[in-house]
Amino acid sequence: MKTRAQAMASGLRVMAGRVVWLLAVGALAACGSDDGAEPGDGNTTDEPTVPGAPCGGSCEAGTYCSAGACVAADECDIVGFSATNQAAIARFGGGQTKVRYIASNVEIEPPFDKLLMEVTHETFFDGEPGPGSFDLTGIDTSERGAPLYLRGHTYCNDFDCAFTYVVEAGTLKIDAPGTPGGMLTGTIEGLRLKQVRVDTNTGDIIPFSKGKVWCIGDYNFDREVPELSQAQGSCVADGTGNNVGDNIRNFALQNCMGDFVDLHERCGKTKAVWMVASAGWCGACESFVPVAAERYRELQGDGLDLMVIIGENTAGTQPSLEYCMDYALAKGVDPANVYVDHDGTRSWPEVFQWVNTYSGNSIGLPWNAVLDGRSMEYVWSSNAGSGDLYSVQQELLDRE
Repeated sequence: MKTRAQAMASGLRVMAGRVVWLLAVGALAACGSDDGAEPGDGNTTDEPTVPGAPCGGSCEAGTYCSAGACVAADECDIVGFSATNQAAIARFGGGQTKVRYIASNVEIEPPFDKLLMEVTHETFFDGEPGPGSFDLTGIDTSERGAPLYLRGHTYCNDFDCAFTYVVEAGTLKIDAPGTPGGMLTGTIEGLRLKQVRVDTNTGDIIPFSKGKVWCIGDYNFDREVPELSQAQGSCVADGTGNNVGDNIRNFALQNCMGDFVDLHERCGKTKAVWMVASAGWCGACESFVPVAAERYRELQGDGLDLMVIIGENTAGTQPSLEYCMDYALAKGVDPANVYVDHDGTRSWPEVFQWVNTYSGNSIGLPWNAVLDGRSMEYVWSSNAGSGDLYSVQQELLDRE
């Protein structure tokens, strides 16, 4: 039997030779109070996995790299952040270009931690976007829609994060501003975050005295930003690309019944297509897939379609149709909605070829994505779109 690491390695081989920009993350219900838990993998002094790691990754235990020097971590509850996955995407709306950068330390299953930064070119830069140095203590970076939005999150899953952190101190140095089709490159020096509460109704930030301090210190980012794309209003047989904002091309998967089903058979017949990539060995999938099945039953009549895509069985190898059927029945999913995607060598070779998982060194399971059923426009994937999984689905279902 393969270990989980071996199983994931076989799954990641399908991505060789392709440019992939954004991570796929899992969906395991986060729990606990804002006063409590440590991040999934936050207590580390490892450098970020980006070119030119600060201080060369040489700071000793009990210290971290800040402003180019190793400093004591005496006042820090959490130290450092080591990213396994990174992404940069650009969206244009309301006359503004927003470039979003996401980094996380997701490996196979949640929970994980992440850092999120969004820069609005037209309001953040004085004139044309370009290099510059910005004191983060002098601007409000905590509110959505701000010219610069920067938050840290720990104990995360696909839906939400248990703990939120806002900037206390730091300096953002941008070398390349992330013009679509170009690079987003720079450093955040001496980044220090403070845990806050977030009002679930209004989204307002609520400081509290017991909030933990997360000392990330110096963090380098260096990502290519894809060109802006404009999806067509109807399905495009060959697609317009595989990124968020593109029309996904037609491809076929075999369901547990043995039928090969084209993705585009759904065009115009449903409002939202929900993809869930799963594996037999995935512990988080055990609890998540039945929840997805229940939500599908509730909203099927409103236009929600569900595709549960099994890439590996419990041994991390190719699932048979018999295994697929047993899996579907055990999880309470209609077998017609569960698909096998393994070609004998590679895991998820079809779906991950045509739908960008945005994975770096690892992919978290279960992986979720949402397509617009009218056009197969790729709308949402874990860290790619705005909002959470369910709200994005509901927005599509509410459209006339």
